[in-house]
Amino acid sequence: MKIKRTLALLLSLALSVSLCACTVTPPEEQGGGSAVDSDTSSSSPTETSDPTPSTISFEQEFSSGNYTAGIDFPAGKYDIVAVSGGGNVSSSDGGINAVMGTEDKNELMDMYEQEYKNIDLPDGTTLTISGVTVRLTSDAASGDPLTPRNQEITETVDLGNGNFVAGEDFPAGVYNIVAVSGGGNVSSSNLYEGGINAILGTEDQNEIMDMYEQEYKNIDLPEGTTLTISGVQIQLVPSV
Repeated sequence: MKIKRTLALLLSLALSVSLCACTVTPPEEQGGGSAVDSDTSSSSPTETSDPTPSTISFEQEFSSGNYTAGIDFPAGKYDIVAVSGGGNVSSSDGGINAVMGTEDKNELMDMYEQEYKNIDLPDGTTLTISGVTVRLTSDAASGDPLTPRNQEITETVDLGNGNFVAGEDFPAGVYNIVAVSGGGNVSSSNLYEGGINAILGTEDQNEIMDMYEQEYKNIDLPEGTTLTISGVQIQLVPSV
């Protein structure tokens, strides 16, 4: 009887050891790290293309003077048409250098062109007009805002016959030059760098001989430039 009890106890202990040996450890508790999510994905930066520069329709008339693309009118490709008078139209990049005038001007001398098409005037190009008023027209001019002219002067200056030096006799700057009385020549020592060489006079002077311009716009007179005036009283008006 005692032997049977001993055998039963041994069988019970063996069964307990077997059950402990069969216990399964969860994967996350096993050595070697954690489970990996199979649904992971990598994100790449979204590529955006540069926006197309905006364009606008532009049309405006310009008389004698210097006009810079990006400051006085939007950069772009233009048709240029003579509206009144006759004279020269040129650009600082060589895109145009022409004698332009209205059709009636050719009755006196057949030398004037009424229109030039597709003239490219990129940003920073200066269009110089002398003796003629022209209309600039574009269907696709730059829509960028115009840059204000860097101008510190605010006072007008009246000058008569003589030689006057910018920075000594009057403030250096960019001016509209307006004839006040009489008629004669006005020239600057920087003619090919935004200066002037023109016959200026008041409107009544043209009743005698139609050759006088009343105003030239945006004439650059930097420090040290000499302005020579003969036969006409003028006023220097700071350009806007």
